[in-house]
Order: sequence, then C-alpha cells, then structure tokens
Amino acid sequence: MKDYLPKISLVSNRKGVLDLDTVKGCEMGLKAHQNGCYGLCYACKTAKLHGLNFSKSVTRLASKRELWRIRGKILKAKEPFVRIGTMGDPCHDWAWTLTVCKEIYGAKPIIIVTKHWIPMTDTQMAGLGDIDVILNTSISPLDTAYERQARLTEYERYKEYGKSVLRIVSCDFNLETPTGRELSTIQEGLFTNTRIIDNPLRLTKTYPLYKDGIIKAELCNNMDKVSLISLHNKSTYLGCCQDCPELCGINL
Repeated sequence: MKDYLPKISLVSNRKGVLDLDTVKGCEMGLKAHQNGCYGLCYACKTAKLHGLNFSKSVTRLASKRELWRIRGKILKAKEPFVRIGTMGDPCHDWAWTLTVCKEIYGAKPIIIVTKHWIPMTDTQMAGLGDIDVILNTSISPLDTAYERQARLTEYERYKEYGKSVLRIVSCDFNLETPTGRELSTIQEGLFTNTRIIDNPLRLTKTYPLYKDGIIKAELCNNMDKVSLISLHNKSTYLGCCQDCPELCGINL
C-alpha cells in the first residue's frame, strides 16, 4: 500500500463535490473500526481499490502561493461550494485545516465534514467561525455511545462560533427486532436536533445488519447507477450535490 502524497489538490468528483482535502486517510477511524465506520466506509474502500493506505492520515501541504492559485480555481469552478473532508478526516490536522480555510476564504462557501476523532481547541473553532465555515458533524445510531456523545458535544460547541450541522448517517430499522427498535429510538433522538442532514446508509447485501434483518434496504437510483440504500425517509434526496436542497448546510 502506498501513502497519500503530502501535496494538496483541488478535485471535482462525479457527485459534484469540489474536494480540497487538507488530510487524506483516517488513522483514528481505522484504529477504532478495522474496515472503517460501520464497515462500509466508501473512502476506505476507494483508497484500497487504488492501493492507498487509508489507515495513515497524511497532511496535504501547499505554499501560500499555491493556495492562492487554488483559490482562483475555486472562484471559477461551477460547483456551489468547496468541501474539506471527502477522502480523509481533517480532524487529524485542525491547525493546517484552519490555515487553508483562511487562504481560500471568500471564494466559495467552505464545508467541513468530520467525525471529530480529535477535537478542536476553542481558538480553532473560533477561527473557523470567523470565516463562516459550515461544520458538518457526521454521526449515526450505528456509532458507539461514546462516539455519539463526543460528536454531539462538538456539534453543540461549534454553535457558539458558526453554523453547525448534524449529518446523520441514517437507516431504515426493522422495528420487529429488538435491536432494530433500540437503534431506531437512538436515531429518533438524533433527528430532534436542529440543522440536520439525512444521509442514508449505502450498503451491500452481505452487510451483517441487513442479513440479520435489523436494517431494511431497497435498490434505488443513485445518480447514474442503482445502489442498495437504507432509506429512513423515502423522500430523502439522493442525487448530485448541485441540485441538493440542503447543499451540505448552506440552505439550512
């Protein structure tokens, strides 16, 4: 397995995400869960497919001049925002993430997606809030109780500084099973929060909770392909980012 290169890049992916990851890989996530979160981490699977070591977090560096060139590209891009936290969790280097955000500020709205394996300092949160960064905290009823509490704490902390969004990896739980009912109750509690995004779980037919009948799922049109998705809310948007009603929190 190769490590990611320590050089930042701006990439537009097939879903319409303008990705400026400050960190590639997720060391803390892979230490907690061998195959990534829920055993279904798309970023982890993609990295392995390309022979990249997702278990090592690599900070993606650039000079001030290079960041200004990237800022110019962001200004010209058709995508409505730039996202940090697509193929890695920026929590592994909050200081550098804040530096990058300051350099590109004003080009497009900045979205950060994180699971907060490593918390920010108050100063770092204030710095992101000062430049209007929208912080998406990824959470799920499938997380451990400790992980959920830690993420809810950071989600609440950021409200003091900026727009804080709870990005819920949701499932359609089978209420005929005890585990399904328990997980559904946890999920209902998460959905009582403000500024939430419903991000349905994409899975496979071999996924243990699906095989055991705890999670229900259906084949859905997901952009240009059909995917097995566990839809908690049947009307949840599944398409490209540019047509999404929430835009990772911009419209919330």
